[in-house]
Formats: sequence, C-alpha cells, structure tokens
Amino acid sequence: MMRSVFRPRVAPVAAVVAALVFQMMLLAPASAQEYPTRQIEIVVGFAPGGGADVAARLISGYASKKWGKPVTVVNQPGASGMTATRQVINARPDGHTLFLDVHAVSSMLFASQSDVPYRMEDKTPIALVTFDPVIYTVKADSPWKTLKEVAEAAKANPKSFRYGLGGVAAVAAFSVSQFLHAAGVPVPETNKVVFAGGAPALAALAGGHVDFAGQQWSEAAPLILGKKIRALAVVHPTRLPTFPDVPTAKEAGFPELNVVGWQGLSGPPKLPANVVAKWSALLEAASKDPEFLQQAEKVYKVIVHKGPEAFWQFQQEELKKYLPMATQIGIRK
Repeated sequence: MMRSVFRPRVAPVAAVVAALVFQMMLLAPASAQEYPTRQIEIVVGFAPGGGADVAARLISGYASKKWGKPVTVVNQPGASGMTATRQVINARPDGHTLFLDVHAVSSMLFASQSDVPYRMEDKTPIALVTFDPVIYTVKADSPWKTLKEVAEAAKANPKSFRYGLGGVAAVAAFSVSQFLHAAGVPVPETNKVVFAGGAPALAALAGGHVDFAGQQWSEAAPLILGKKIRALAVVHPTRLPTFPDVPTAKEAGFPELNVVGWQGLSGPPKLPANVVAKWSALLEAASKDPEFLQQAEKVYKVIVHKGPEAFWQFQQEELKKYLPMATQIGIRK
C-alpha cells in the first residue's frame, strides 16, 4: 500500500516577489512613494462661487493639468470655515487631502477669537498663492467721489453713516474699521450692518441700503464693471489692471491701510517633506506661468508665491497686525 506524500505547492519566485513588493507599497509612507498616487482633494470651507472657491479651482486646474492626476475641490461650508479646517487637520497626512488656507480661518480668526478649536500650528503650511485686495466702494450714484469725501461725511455725521460688512470678523470688518480709525471717525457711533457674506453686503450697497463697503476685489469687481457700485480706492501697492483709474489707498491719502484677503494651501500636521516641496515648486512655477496669470486676472486674483517657511512667517505677521485691531474694534472674544 502506497502512502500519499504531501508536497507543499511552491509558488513561482516571481509571483512571491511581486506580492511582497505590493504589500510593501501598501505599507510604505507617502514620502517613500511617487506623489500623487491617486486623486487629491482640496477642501474649501466656504460655498462655491466665493473668493476662496475661485482660488481653489485655479490651483486644482493647474495641478491636474501638470500632474495628470485629478485634483478636485470639495466645498464644506460651516462655522466660518472651521469645519473644513478641522476635517483636514484630522485627515491622514499623505498629501491627498489638503485645504485652502485663507485669512478668515487663520490670522483674522485667531485675532478675533480666543477659543478656536484648533491651533495655527496644527497645520502644515505649503504656499501662499493669491492676494485678493480690498476695494472701498460706494453706490454708483453716490455724491462721494473720493475716499476723503467719505471720511469727511462720516466724521460730520457718524450716526447716519451706514456701512455693510460681510461678516463680523472677516475682511470687511477689519478693512472698514481701519479706514474709519485712520480718518478719525468715532467708530462706535457709526451704523454698521452685518450680512452673511461679501456678496449680500455689496448687493445692499448697490441697492442703497448702506452707504459704504470695503470688500475684496473678486467680490466687488462684477458690480463695479456693471456700474452698480463705484470704486474709490484699492488697498494694493499698485493700481489693479481691471481698474486702472482707481487710485491706491496711498494715492487716495490713506497710506496706512493694509488689510488684504489672501488664499494659500495647507495640509494636516506631519505632512511629508516631499509632498510640501512638490506642491510649493508647482505653485512657484504657476506664479510665473503667463497662462495661469491670465486666468487669475480674469477671476480678479493677484498671484503671489511664498513657500512653506515664508507663508508661515506671513501668517504670524498677519496675526500680529490683526490682534490689536480686533481689540480696538471690539470683536475680540
């Protein structure tokens, strides 16, 4: 009687090696793999169509084209952008989930609130990408033709001076308050009207429900071009190409005005260095790309580039600028 002898099946060497390599790839950190390996999401803490959303789509379009991998924008509005920020801070740090870092969820937020549910250090800065300069505006048929005329009218009768803000602690709150203080207007006596965002504030200005506003270029430009509101000055070192006849704040007699909207890219903590470097290099190249610059101008954005360290330093400087301002205008909590 012959006994059956069990002989284990031996897999081909090539198959074993391939399986081991595949397992190692799954376990390897993002820094050890070619990045990106799959779709990237840029999370935006605000609704589609706003200044932040526009900046994110500029970035995503450029990256998708250059890398041949889908880079999508995911809008997660809520809690003034904090919901999206917290989501990304808690995401896996592999570079495939990033967020559009803006003034409203960074320097201005930390200046106006002491109980933010995350720290500025809880993110990895990648690059500053765009500036969105503040434009001071009045209704198209307003009797005020210059920023100085607005200042004189507000000083003469502050209680009847009505201005619109797109939020209690956003660009408008800081920009208008800074202007009124520079003009010597008693701010507590003025009549401010707070709206849910820049768009409704500017719509109210166009309709004559308020007399003055200081919002971002990307928000105000369509109404200016449509002759619904009139631009008096822009907070920028030079005049904007879309509005060459609009003076800078310095030319208008207020050189101290320096509130600006900005957008950049950040990620969760412990983001691999190669991911940060690859994104920063891509966005630096974009800042010199004529086609990208042309696209940005069409959506009213000024392209800049500051790499990771410079971007972080910029945010710290912004925070130092806005902290005393937030206390001065009474929005520090």
